[in-house]
Amino acid sequence: MRSQSTRRLLAITASLIALTCGARAWADAAPAASAPGSSTTSAGAEGTEVSNVIVTAERGLAAKTAPTKASLDQVQPESIISRDFIERVTPETGGWTTVVLIAPSVSGITSNGGGIGDYNVVQMRGFQDGQFNITYDGIAFGDTNDPTHHGADYFPTSTIGAAVVDRGPGAAGDLGQANFGGAIHYFSPTVSDTMGIVQKATYGSFNTEAAVTTLNTGYQPLLGGGKLLLNFDERRSDGELSLSGGDAFNQMLKFVLPIGDKLVVTLYGAHEWTRFNFEDSEGPGETWQQTVLYGKNFSMTNIPTDEHYTGYNYERKQTDFEYVDLKYQLTKDISLENQAYTYYYSNKTLSTNDLTGLVGGPNTSPPMAAGANPDDIGGYTKLNQYRVEGDIVRIDKDWSFGTLKIGGLVEGSDTNRFNEFLDFTTGQTPDDKFTPPKYPFTTNDKLLESSNWLQGQIFADFNWRPTDNLTISPGIKYVDFTRDVDAAHENVGGGSKNQALVASNTYSSPVYFLTANYKIQPDWSIYGQYATSFLIPSLSALYETGVNLQSLKPESTTNYQAGTVFTHGSFTADADVYRIDATNLYLACTLPDPTPGNPGGTTAGYCNLGSARYSGVEGEAAYAFDFGLTLFANGSFNSSKQLGATSERIPNAPGWTDAMGAIYSHGRWQASLSYKQVGSYVQYNTIGTTNYTFHLPSYDTVNGSLGYDFGHFQVKLQGFNLLDRRTITSYTPSATATQLYAYDGSIYTYQAGRELSVTLIAKF
Repeated sequence: MRSQSTRRLLAITASLIALTCGARAWADAAPAASAPGSSTTSAGAEGTEVSNVIVTAERGLAAKTAPTKASLDQVQPESIISRDFIERVTPETGGWTTVVLIAPSVSGITSNGGGIGDYNVVQMRGFQDGQFNITYDGIAFGDTNDPTHHGADYFPTSTIGAAVVDRGPGAAGDLGQANFGGAIHYFSPTVSDTMGIVQKATYGSFNTEAAVTTLNTGYQPLLGGGKLLLNFDERRSDGELSLSGGDAFNQMLKFVLPIGDKLVVTLYGAHEWTRFNFEDSEGPGETWQQTVLYGKNFSMTNIPTDEHYTGYNYERKQTDFEYVDLKYQLTKDISLENQAYTYYYSNKTLSTNDLTGLVGGPNTSPPMAAGANPDDIGGYTKLNQYRVEGDIVRIDKDWSFGTLKIGGLVEGSDTNRFNEFLDFTTGQTPDDKFTPPKYPFTTNDKLLESSNWLQGQIFADFNWRPTDNLTISPGIKYVDFTRDVDAAHENVGGGSKNQALVASNTYSSPVYFLTANYKIQPDWSIYGQYATSFLIPSLSALYETGVNLQSLKPESTTNYQAGTVFTHGSFTADADVYRIDATNLYLACTLPDPTPGNPGGTTAGYCNLGSARYSGVEGEAAYAFDFGLTLFANGSFNSSKQLGATSERIPNAPGWTDAMGAIYSHGRWQASLSYKQVGSYVQYNTIGTTNYTFHLPSYDTVNGSLGYDFGHFQVKLQGFNLLDRRTITSYTPSATATQLYAYDGSIYTYQAGRELSVTLIAKF
């Protein structure tokens, strides 16, 4: 099976090479090329340079100053967020998750202040993280067990130059595993043509400290005529949750080198290291009994004899992300781009087995190791470590009547994961807690697994322009994905704790796209989209289905969307409707824990909900006054339901979002005030044949900022959750839960409280 997939992927690779050679042949027969950058196709979402996206979207004053806006050229619902909004409004200690929360249909919020740790998750239209792509400079990234993400990793706010929220699968040229539910595209900061240094220093609530140093060299003869951007982001915080602080350090480099008048080479590299206290077993969160006794800020203690002790619960992470991008303008009508990339993730975790116990109360984390004293505090050491490498080729050919876009991706991964039981009371932990156990395995080993994938994607889009006002874009993409698993020990649901799992499976399918954009007037357009997509089953789904890997089916969707965009002077607005039909919908769920000695416990898993339908209406608008004030509002109604006799709502899918606010910029003053609300949602628990439904409330936040520019120096005050809301933002029912607010071991997380910060900025 692997050899057949390898042959298919070799064929895809050969096709990419043939595309490159074909482009060279086109070039030999075509007129002389223009300078690089003259083409509108380059790196980024669907191969489009982000600067072009921003420019085309910000044609009027309102669109330029609005926090989110649409483009008159778009073919699916999208919200564009520029660096100006990120600089003024989003948290200085935020990350990629905090940048997009203002957009319609986007939900998520942090449960711990200070910007440290994996406490942020983003959803879109009710699709969970892992059901839509997240890209950086056109490269989709994510975990290798499934394309999920960690909010504190890879990219702090200072490394993001712009974002585009695509609420749909895009075009065939949108590459990645999970355009199933859309994509959020992030772009690195623009490298300045002139020399400059910016130094930021932030201090805020929860003893949060941060410093960002940014250096632009401008074009330098010493750099071969290239220009270099260096960015250093350092932060630490105690966090709002008790003893849940940590540190994070990120270094970024971006170098742009023009070679002649046809070629531009971009080198990018980023590295991040972080350590933070975190209860991994079921966290973050706390039980209702803990909330009543200790408050909503309870997480960990400094008591070595307690299972919540910080010394037993922490994560150390390291990531890097690199690419080499070559943009070559072969002729004035043909452009070629090749983007070779790699990224790495390492998570080394220590955790106790359970977080539901009371301080000084009975031990709920007995050791799982064979022969251990059940009164000891038990836990585990965990490693998740992977490296992904890939290459993307894009070729564009322009004619007077349209543009052909062809290319593809080849990508491979290598992952090692293990989980080994520990006894914290006796100190039976090796000096290096993250060295995988050696063969033969013992009963102290819960998980030891290696896996890899090899995938290829090849695509073709044609933007046909039958008239100046109409663009019709059919597209096709073929995806071939093979995953191999070699695990001596898996924690398989319904089976043995030490069950082996060695298997391979290949998923392949064509997916189809058809979009259209018609400009009724130069400032008013309508668009429509039909598209299909599919998503590889999560590796974690194997733990519930056992060794029968072949029984897993990929998720698939059929998307229908239509919308309109109006942008003229002081006013901009857009609206859309959508319907997405999904099959084999896998979602995270709570399952009985098969680990011996834990009969009443639960474990996180994946369940196949069958068919589902996502539908809704979305819109956003802004009005700009001449004196520097812009008022904005956006909202969405999002219906997410299983299809069948019950028509139950999809769990953890908010029913609506809305936002409104004002942004002010005049002279040396800048200010903002915004309100965002995320609608109510449901969660379920099944006990025997009875299904219990839990209705969770909506949550909202009010944020504000005020800044004054003295010239070379600037001061900025920011406040988040100014009304100090502490609403429940997620709920994980225990195996016995039948109602909310019960002493049954269910886990609650709460919205982080009010957070204030001051930032001093120096620019030279």
